Amino acid sequence: MNKYTIYHNTDGVLATGKPYPADEGADIPNLDPELNLLLEVTDARPTYDSSTHKLVENAIAYDTTAKTATRSWSVVALTQAEIDERTPAHVEINGIKWKTDEASQAAFSSMTLLIDKAGMADTDMVAIKDALGASHGMTVAQYNADAITYGLHCYTLFHS
Repeated sequence: MNKYTIYHNTDGVLATGKPYPADEGADIPNLDPELNLLLEVTDARPTYDSSTHKLVENAIAYDTTAKTATRSWSVVALTQAEIDERTPAHVEINGIKWKTDEASQAAFSSMTLLIDKAGMADTDMVAIKDALGASHGMTVAQYNADAITYGLHCYTLFHS
């Protein structure tokens, strides 16, 4: 069922989320000419990269000619402070942000042990998720080299 905004030409919005007061779309007898019933429309939310942008709701657009009240969004770039606030503690190694919390350290230790126990070749491919959730593929040889750098960084954090 469609919802409508009751909009007064002088006073603005009087009510929102209302059903149509008669058969939908039918003329309403004795309706004050200053009142408009605007169909509430919601635009699709745009896609965006949440690591660098945020979604901001725009002011509702009231169009008495088209008889719509449209809710929409804009994608806005995050400030560097907002990006830093959203990014978990990490160390960047070869362009990949490796999380440094204890659970992540344990997960990487387990993965390293599994790679070793499985006897994976240096040329085999593995994938890890970075601090922002993006997946990165690399060879076992590159993973092992990066894991050593990562382990040394975490060890330094532990002892600082």
